[in-house]
Amino acid sequence: MFKKIASFALAATLGLSVAAFGGCKPKVPDTEETLEVYCLKAGYGSEWCESLLKLFQEQDWVKEKYPNLNVVYSSNDIQNFGESKLNSGRKANTVDLLFGTVLQSFAGPGGEIADLTDLVYNTQVPGEDILFKDKANSSYNDSNRYIDVTDLEGEPHWYTVSWAGGMNSFIYNETILNKYGIKVPNTTDELIAACATLKSKDVYSFIQSKEADYFSYLFPVWWAQYEGITEYLNFWNGISGSRYSRNIFKQKGREKSLEVYRDLLDYSKGYLALSSFTGEFMEQQTLFLKGGAAFHANGDWFDNEMRAISEEIKAKNGKIDVFKTMKLPIVSALGEKLGITDAQLSAIVDYVDGAAETKPEFTSSTGYTEEEVIDAVREARTVVSTIGPNHTAAIPEYANGKAVAADFLRFMATDIALEDYIRVTGGASLPFTYNLKEKNEALYNQISTLQQSRHDYFDTDKYEIYSLPSSDAFPLARYGGLQAFVTENYYTTFSASGNKKTPQDFMNETLNAWTQSKWESACSHAGIAL
Repeated sequence: MFKKIASFALAATLGLSVAAFGGCKPKVPDTEETLEVYCLKAGYGSEWCESLLKLFQEQDWVKEKYPNLNVVYSSNDIQNFGESKLNSGRKANTVDLLFGTVLQSFAGPGGEIADLTDLVYNTQVPGEDILFKDKANSSYNDSNRYIDVTDLEGEPHWYTVSWAGGMNSFIYNETILNKYGIKVPNTTDELIAACATLKSKDVYSFIQSKEADYFSYLFPVWWAQYEGITEYLNFWNGISGSRYSRNIFKQKGREKSLEVYRDLLDYSKGYLALSSFTGEFMEQQTLFLKGGAAFHANGDWFDNEMRAISEEIKAKNGKIDVFKTMKLPIVSALGEKLGITDAQLSAIVDYVDGAAETKPEFTSSTGYTEEEVIDAVREARTVVSTIGPNHTAAIPEYANGKAVAADFLRFMATDIALEDYIRVTGGASLPFTYNLKEKNEALYNQISTLQQSRHDYFDTDKYEIYSLPSSDAFPLARYGGLQAFVTENYYTTFSASGNKKTPQDFMNETLNAWTQSKWESACSHAGIAL
């Protein structure tokens, strides 16, 4: 999502002052009624923040509470700029609110950022009868929760707020699939079969870039689909069989997910465009828009990034292909685990999605009841990966504008703010409950088919979407160094020329690397008593 070349994008619109960095810096009044905001300009742009700040100032309750409010806004595309501002300390930093990435590393008592538990999370959303923490998607609360290793069972505290919903999945070219009579795959085996059909038509299945290998975002989803959400979370909590144990590294879901990578990404299969993992991201995404492949792993920021290029293609050709967001196919290994065929798994997916009214007939060969099978498939369908948990906002503990900064974060949870974010980003959304089609069908009809399909998925009444928490939400990952594998670049391994490494090799080397002494040390650092 992040550009490589830094370039400042400073807003200078009505009601907003502009802060500059470097050179002759104008003095920013650092008062309780000055709200100085910095926003990272990433795939969603930063115009959403500027727009929300203007809307915030127009609210009657804001005018009454802050009659002399002065808003100062700045933006750039330097990924670690927010961190650098916090690192500079109170003498050098006057920014009251930072929208950056991975700012949760500054959290904790005595840290650089303010505790937002009572400032934001336990407060009512302005003008609405709901608490901020209850309107937020629950998994984002899990991700942003601060973990005190001296009091793991204590009351939850939050120091950061996520500023992007950020679903990751496959974007697919519906025009190409329709041309070759390919059904949107419900399972990974159906995806693999679709790839084989596309190859027979000399069409690439996938195209990816070197800077933004979003394929890696899909790994935990297939893993969690296979294991179930509870077992997936148990891995990161270090729990196997109801106790802390290094046997977590025997979880098969990690291997089953890698097997999908192997089956899709081996260059010799001919599914992956030859420029993948080498070309620049805008170049590769443009090729995808021009029909260069049927599937592209990306996220809900894609629309915003490619808006101008999409319009150019449409103006030149008079039309552009239809693109939609795919509900990530269910890992076919789950069907094997549940004792059903892949065709039965696919039929059950249609049933839980509401695409088929009649429950399919099946019998589990591995002893699961009919209800257990359907519940497992339904749960697997709810799992998504997002970048939101690491796109965080924070208020410096020493900020003079702490109160107004907290009020702006609270305002971001209001329906009026959620709608404005959707409008400005072209369909992306903040991680709060808001059914766009139900609340504003006119706006829903204005966004792209890609974003409409994502909103349809998130706002369905068939199940509640579960966004997987960031691994940093768990003590063993944050403080004990726990990772899925000791070798992280699993996707590049399977697309490498001459690769002989297997998914089982990843499993074995990780289990062997995590000796009992290493495990005990990690648990100790994470505050876990064995």
